[in-house]
Amino acid sequence: MNSTRKDEPSSKRYYITTAIDYPNAPPHIGHALEKVAADVVARYHRLQGHDTYFSIGVDENSQHVVKAAQEHHVDLVNWTNRMEEAFRLAWSRLNISHDRWIRTTEPEHFQASQEMFRRAQQRGDIYKSIYSGWYCPNGNNFYSSEELVEGKCPDHPSIEPEWLEEENYFFALSKYSDRLLAHINDHPDFIVPANRRAEVLGMIRQGLRDFAVSRQLRPGALPWGVPVPGDEQQVIYVWFDALTNYLTAVGFPHDTATFEHYWPADAHVIGKDITRFHCLYWPAMLLSAGLPLPRQVAVHGFITLEGQRISKSAGNIIDPVELVDTYGADAVRYYLLRNLSFASDGDFSRAAFIRHYNDELANELGNLLNRVVTMISRYRGGAIPLPEVTGELEEDLRRTASETRTRAGAALERWDIGGSLNAIWSFVRRTNQYIERSEPWQLARQPEQQDRLDTVLYTAAEATRLLAVFLAPYTPSASNNILSQLGLESVENASWPQQGTWGTRPFTRVNPGPLLFPRIED
Repeated sequence: MNSTRKDEPSSKRYYITTAIDYPNAPPHIGHALEKVAADVVARYHRLQGHDTYFSIGVDENSQHVVKAAQEHHVDLVNWTNRMEEAFRLAWSRLNISHDRWIRTTEPEHFQASQEMFRRAQQRGDIYKSIYSGWYCPNGNNFYSSEELVEGKCPDHPSIEPEWLEEENYFFALSKYSDRLLAHINDHPDFIVPANRRAEVLGMIRQGLRDFAVSRQLRPGALPWGVPVPGDEQQVIYVWFDALTNYLTAVGFPHDTATFEHYWPADAHVIGKDITRFHCLYWPAMLLSAGLPLPRQVAVHGFITLEGQRISKSAGNIIDPVELVDTYGADAVRYYLLRNLSFASDGDFSRAAFIRHYNDELANELGNLLNRVVTMISRYRGGAIPLPEVTGELEEDLRRTASETRTRAGAALERWDIGGSLNAIWSFVRRTNQYIERSEPWQLARQPEQQDRLDTVLYTAAEATRLLAVFLAPYTPSASNNILSQLGLESVENASWPQQGTWGTRPFTRVNPGPLLFPRIED
C-alpha cells in the first residue's frame, strides 16, 4: 500500500481491485488466494475508517471462454451465466466483502472500453497492421518463437499455441517506454514487491513492442467481445477490454462524480503471470487516455497444490466451496494467509491445513476464548469484572497489545499480509501464556486473592477483545463470534483506531456460545 500523507485523498478513501477471472471453468483454490488477500486489505481500510471501495468480477470477453462453452456443448450466454454464478458463490462462501461485481459483458463496460479505444485513436496511438505470432488461448497472450518452451506456452505447459496471422489494430506501446521507465523509477512503490518491480524494469530494457488491440471476427463465428468503434468486423482484444474494467467499476466514462472520487485506484492486486499487462500495457493505455495512473500494483506469487502446479485442464484443483462447506470460511482464509508472502510462491496441503487448524485455530485461539468465557461464568457468574491493582504481567500484556496493533498495521501497509497475521498470532500466544502464569484457577480458591482474580479475568477478556479487532480482516466471522461471546457488538468501520487500544470498550457480561473452532478429528 502507498504510504501517503494524511491530508491526501487516499487517506480518506481507498479503491482496491483484483484481477477479474476467466469463467472458462469454476474457480479453484488458486483464485481464492488473491481474493482473500485483497479482502484482508479492504477490510483493514474499512477498520481504519476509510471510504473503501473493492471491485472484483469475471472477464467474459475471451475466446478462452467461447472454447470452454463449445467443449461443454453449452450455449455461450448460458455458460457465462453458469460460471458467473459459480464464482459469485465461491467468493460469497469465503466472505469476500466486495462493493462492486463487474461482468465485462455488461453495457457499461462496453461503453468504457470503446471510450478508451477512441481516446487512444485520437491520441494517434492506434494504427492498423498485420499481426503474426503464437497465440495461447488460455492466457490470451502472444509469444515469439523464442519465448515458447519446447513448442508450448511458457505459462501453460500443456497448451500448444496456435499461429495467427491477420490484420488488426495495434497500440503504440513502444512510444511510452521512456515515460513508463521514468514513472517506475520515480515511484519506487508503484510495483511491489521489489523483485516484481525489477522484472518489469527488465522488460522495458529489453524493448517494448506495440501490441495488437483487436481481433477479426471469423466467418461463421459467434460475435463475442466489445466491437471496435467504427469497425464492426473487429472486436477489441480481451486485455485492452479487460483492463478497462477498473475504470468501469467506478463509473467511467459517464458517472463522473463517482469516477473522480475513487480514481485513481490505490491498489491493483494481481498474480505474477500478468505483470506485463498491468505494469506496462495498462499504464500506457491510461497515459494515452489522459487519465491518472493507479498508485500501486501489488503482485503475488502462485499457490501449488500438494507441491504440484494447479491446473484446470489437468484437474489438479481444490474446490473452495467444498473446502469452506467442510471446514468454514475463516479456517480456509487463515490457512491461505498465515505465511503469505507476495515475494514467493506458496503451497496448499490438506494435511498441513488440518494440522494448523487444530494446533492454532482450535487449540490456541478457540481454547483461549473458551477459557476466558468459562472462567468468567464460573467465578463471576458471567459478569466481566473491573480490574483492581495491575502488576508487571498486566503491564507487559498491555504493552504487547499496543505493539501488536502497530506491527500488524505496518505490515499490512507494506503488503506483508502473512507477517501481519503472524504478529497477531504472537499476541494470541502471549495471552495464553498470561493466563497460564496468572493461574486464575488457583486464585479462585483463595478468598484474599479475589481482587487479583478480577484483574486477571478482565485482562484476559480485554486481550481477547483486542484480538477480535486485529483478526477481523482475516477471520471476520470468528472475530464477531469472539465479541458476541464477550457480550459485545460486531466489529464496525473505524474500529481499529477507535476500539483497537486497551480499555476502549466497556464490558458487561459474557454470552457463552459454541466452540469457535471445533477440533477436526480426521
